[in-house]
Amino acid sequence: MRIHYLILLLAFLVSCGHREYKMPHTDRTRGLVKELLSKLDSTDVYAARKERVINSLKAGLPGKTDRDRVLLNCNIAKEYSDYVVDSSLIYLQRASRIAGEAGLDSLKMRADIMLAMLMEEAGFYSEAREIISSVPRKAVSGKLLADYYNAWAVLYHNLYSDFNEPDSFEKKYRESYNVYRDSLLSVADTMSILYLHNIERKAARLGNFAEARRYNDIRLSSIKDRNSAAYATCLYDRFMIAYYYERNLTGEAVDDLLESAIIEVSNSKQDIASLLRVEALLIGINEVNAAKKVSDYYFSSLQRLGSRRRLIDGAGLTIKINDRNAQLIRKRNRELQSTLVLISLLLFALVFALVSINRSRIKITRLKDNLEQSYNITKNYIGVVFQLYSSYIKRLDVFRMRVHTRLKKGQIEQALELTSPLGDIASVERKELFHNFDTAFVDIFPDFLQTVNGCLKPEARIVPKKTEILSTELRILALIKLGIEDSTRIAEMLQCSVKTVYNHRSGLKSRLAVTEEEFEKVISEL
Repeated sequence: MRIHYLILLLAFLVSCGHREYKMPHTDRTRGLVKELLSKLDSTDVYAARKERVINSLKAGLPGKTDRDRVLLNCNIAKEYSDYVVDSSLIYLQRASRIAGEAGLDSLKMRADIMLAMLMEEAGFYSEAREIISSVPRKAVSGKLLADYYNAWAVLYHNLYSDFNEPDSFEKKYRESYNVYRDSLLSVADTMSILYLHNIERKAARLGNFAEARRYNDIRLSSIKDRNSAAYATCLYDRFMIAYYYERNLTGEAVDDLLESAIIEVSNSKQDIASLLRVEALLIGINEVNAAKKVSDYYFSSLQRLGSRRRLIDGAGLTIKINDRNAQLIRKRNRELQSTLVLISLLLFALVFALVSINRSRIKITRLKDNLEQSYNITKNYIGVVFQLYSSYIKRLDVFRMRVHTRLKKGQIEQALELTSPLGDIASVERKELFHNFDTAFVDIFPDFLQTVNGCLKPEARIVPKKTEILSTELRILALIKLGIEDSTRIAEMLQCSVKTVYNHRSGLKSRLAVTEEEFEKVISEL
């Protein structure tokens, strides 16, 4: 899915205003939102069910014949394709190898086409092009020919949709996509899901929205299992006709989106584009906690999936969602400041009018609660942003390792397509992450360093370097202040070893001028 779809929706929500925006809805919408959030609490159950299906297929291995072995490996790969990409790749490669060794040309072409499609969705475009190019076009026939053209169409669709590709190539890729899509439409069964999906998208792009919805209706009616991934995809495409192509978001379209997300979560799918749209809508109506729950599941599911393309896109989208959360927090703070001014004036009037002490105490308690709520929101925001950046650095390192592996194997062209000769990206990102965290933390806790040093022996006080705001030792203590006390988690976020964290924590305790209990109390009350 193209990353700017979400950006457009967020811009629309911002322009509507925090209070003025009302999400289109029907009588079913609220119940569907509640059901989706409930489903997110049961994901372990759905994952276990998915594992049982996969294990039942594995139990049939190795199969009585070579044909059986190929088909079993393909079916297992299909189950893994939206669950764990690496496992799916292994089984598809195995199916292709077995078919090739056994001389089963048709099955080998089928496995190779499936493998190319998976590579495309994972973002390995060069590898996908190499695989699909190896399939002899003249030998492909029947339904496999439609799948063959679809693999090419999806490749070029992803290429012109990918922001990492040069802009100058977009027109070329789009033209190639149109050619292969039309080739697909010319050979596919007109009642097949593949044909209906592509003709529906073509009609929507041409502005024939009624025609696009008619094809979508035919797809929906042809899918008997209303809890299947195919049915969820059809509902999502119906939402996109209204939202992206027609630009007319209705309550019915929102319900289609929510129902699609519910089905895909229930099927333990790990790449759920519909959740991004749900998240944006929830943020638009100021349901920040619900949106955060959806966002956390979406990003963790991408990590489980292991798709390079989805991880990179998902990181960018998550950053933008957190930016939107920051805007909401700032707006709440402004509203709180206005409220504080009004309360102060009211308190003055009440004192002047000799209002009872009891009523004044109630107002002061309310003021305290509001301040504590604002304080908690600020802490949560810092923790979320810091963890997000830390995860992003880790993904960059994984990405670079893949590039290193390709270079080690002599695959220079593939490595050049994945990256360019830049400097140490992870190091730069890490420095920027620490700088942003330090700045935000010190803004909120300006007396932090002074308070910490006041608890240390005079000769053991901490003085950060001129080039840094907080030292590593202070940064560890800052994370503990934010409620992140587990050393393993701190080490992961700071990109250092657990031993380093333990050493810093132990060293700090040994230099205290007060008891450890007194130190913890001072820090918690800061």
